[in-house]
Amino acid sequence: MEAVKKFNAARGGNEFQDAVERSKERYRSLLPEEPVDIDKMATDDEQLVLPGKRARLMAILEEEARGKPCSLDRLEELSDNRQLRWTWVEKTIQDLSNSGALIFPHPWEVQLVETNEDSSPKSTAERDVSAEIISFLKMQGERVRVDEIVRHFEKRGISEASVDSSLERLMRSGDIFQPTVGYVSLV
Repeated sequence: MEAVKKFNAARGGNEFQDAVERSKERYRSLLPEEPVDIDKMATDDEQLVLPGKRARLMAILEEEARGKPCSLDRLEELSDNRQLRWTWVEKTIQDLSNSGALIFPHPWEVQLVETNEDSSPKSTAERDVSAEIISFLKMQGERVRVDEIVRHFEKRGISEASVDSSLERLMRSGDIFQPTVGYVSLV
């Protein structure tokens, strides 16, 4: 590298060094003045979406239906905002109702009674599949849909709750990130 600098300097005096300095200045002008903090980037209107469908639905139910009735229309609207398919939400609401976690106090309304995950009929022992998720992401390439990851592991008998908690653990540890909503990638 030093030889290239000497050669270029001999040919044009300080032109090369001046071009390097201008290039550095342009580069610095593109960088933010302060370090970027992802937590500060999300406004109140832009909530960071949790990777797990069940976790997102339970958060909605906690906010809207804990101890008070909430209309199904309102749940459908909030589900769309959090990228949850309504058909899946309806099925999950039915499962929660069958397990006693949700009641229907009035037609077309639900109310959350309790959120103990152990009451879910599909509840199984949760297992950490972080290493398996990392391997799967390496095989798949750049970015993978979260629901595709869940389907892949459910076919192998691993619960959605296990996959969700492992994804959240990997995100907290910095091994994966969400380049866009509904997708994850290796760092």
